Amino acid sequence: MKVIVAKSAGFCWGVKRAVEQARKLAQQEQHAIYTDGSLIHNRQMMDQLRGENIMELRDPSLARDKVILIRAHGIPPDRYKMLESVTSRLVDMTCPDVASIQRLVAQRAREGFHIVVFGDPGHAEVEGLLGHAMGRGFVVSGPDDISRLPDSASLCVVSQSTQLPESYKKVADEIRCRFPSALVLDTICKSTKNRQNDLVGLAKIVEAIVVVGDPHSANTMRLVDLAKTLRPTFHIAVKEDLDEGELRRFNVVGLTAGASTPSFVLDAVRTALLELHGVEPA
Repeated sequence: MKVIVAKSAGFCWGVKRAVEQARKLAQQEQHAIYTDGSLIHNRQMMDQLRGENIMELRDPSLARDKVILIRAHGIPPDRYKMLESVTSRLVDMTCPDVASIQRLVAQRAREGFHIVVFGDPGHAEVEGLLGHAMGRGFVVSGPDDISRLPDSASLCVVSQSTQLPESYKKVADEIRCRFPSALVLDTICKSTKNRQNDLVGLAKIVEAIVVVGDPHSANTMRLVDLAKTLRPTFHIAVKEDLDEGELRRFNVVGLTAGASTPSFVLDAVRTALLELHGVEPA
């Protein structure tokens, strides 16, 4: 078997930044530090970080005198203020691309726009963006949700940073049909676009695609959605999830991973794939 790994597979720069800064801070503090929720959406990485004294905080009321990190997905302003009030040190690990969208949302909300967020309802990034909309925000996950939007003369549309551009375009076009003057902002991050474009190119030279990533990772699931339109696709979180019987049918397999998938998970999957055909990893 030949395994071709996508150039962009694995950590995006925002996730890499959050993990590296968290590790540096934990080393400096020399005692446990805490993340408000999961720093990134990958269970294996969070398990490893726990071994490095970076813990997930379950109860903010226990946060006093602890160092708390804001997750890479960002949080709503009211939660920021709450955490600020209960801890002596709050460190913002929000991905700069997400923080930029938050600022755009807040600015347009102050200008009187209603904000429409195209994304996954309940996702941490989406909840954070809604918080910055100052009570003027709505979530749509597809064209069917547009009919539920209230009438508004001023509408600003943004996307969760990890959505598929083609899906966002369809939703934006539908919104413009009802709200011709709607302001549509391109907020899908460059890392997401590059990862998806790499996947399209990869699909042209492989027989099947394996996507590695946590099922809670929105960008991973968008990669799965896209891959399924291109080639037979297998979504796994770890190497143990590989369908060895099915994958033995293919001689050339493409391998990609979500933006929060660590290299040690990706490398283990690559090795396992090669071993299916008795190939020694390079």
